[in-house]
Amino acid sequence: MGNKIKQEINRIEIPKELSERSKIGILKAKNEMQNSRKRYYLRSIGIVACLLLSIGTFAFLNHDLSSPNDTANIKNTPIATNGGGVKIPDIELPNDGSKADMIGLIVYNGKIYTQTSTEIDGEKAKAITGQKLGTTKASIDEWSKQEAYDEEFASIIGIEDVFSVEGYDKDFRIMVYGEWDGKPHADFYENLNGITINSGVDVFGKLKMAGNVSSAEYRTFSDWDNSVDNYHPIANMKILNDFVEELYKTKPLPRGENLDPISNSRNNDEFKELTIQLNDGTKVKLILLKDGYIYYGFMGAYFKMNDDIFLSMWGQLQ
Repeated sequence: MGNKIKQEINRIEIPKELSERSKIGILKAKNEMQNSRKRYYLRSIGIVACLLLSIGTFAFLNHDLSSPNDTANIKNTPIATNGGGVKIPDIELPNDGSKADMIGLIVYNGKIYTQTSTEIDGEKAKAITGQKLGTTKASIDEWSKQEAYDEEFASIIGIEDVFSVEGYDKDFRIMVYGEWDGKPHADFYENLNGITINSGVDVFGKLKMAGNVSSAEYRTFSDWDNSVDNYHPIANMKILNDFVEELYKTKPLPRGENLDPISNSRNNDEFKELTIQLNDGTKVKLILLKDGYIYYGFMGAYFKMNDDIFLSMWGQLQ
């Protein structure tokens, strides 16, 4: 597995609040390490800790949505397949950890699971907490050697219990669950690298969205960009459900230089964040662009939807 974790993750879109929570967690961990070398916790209010990502690829910390010049890393970028899909490379680490941005990771069953843009309240997470898979090791930081990533449950999130998630394939999603300050807390980690996406079903099908929607809300780019919780409900459930079903049929496109429309959509007219709550309590966060493009999480592909169905949904986001 050692050689498989050296490519750079591609086309990462990291919300501002996620970046700030990670940084808070890192500072807290460093303070704790100074007081005690025995325990290395990376905790914060929400998602905590970090995967080292080469700044030569697509790490959009602090909302730098511009397309960097990645010609030196072209072999590691997502590529379109002959069948119209997108192949997303395995995650590999940058050679120089001192030039890196960050996102949380867990090594499980020979795969890298990273922070996700799907959330769940701690109390609701109890109902879908599955079998305990193990406990993470606080074994990775920005100075770690490659060998550190070969160890099962190696992580940058400190020492936490890891569980499967009821109703979801553990090859796709696992969950960190526990109590912090007496309150239940859960974070999802997903494996969306080293795969080929042929249509939206290969991602949204794994999220179990169709026929499982309870509600939805959206916010504008400026509110998203400034971490303002100014959400507006989606009233028309038929349009919402039609949109979710169509997600399964969307066409994947590789994120790459001059191929990523999100770079030019930093405004309220063209960019919306849509949060879809499912019946099991999970909240799937999507980025929608006016021209029919859809983004999920920190993966190296985005999706194009049928114009008519997308326009009906876009009309609800006004």
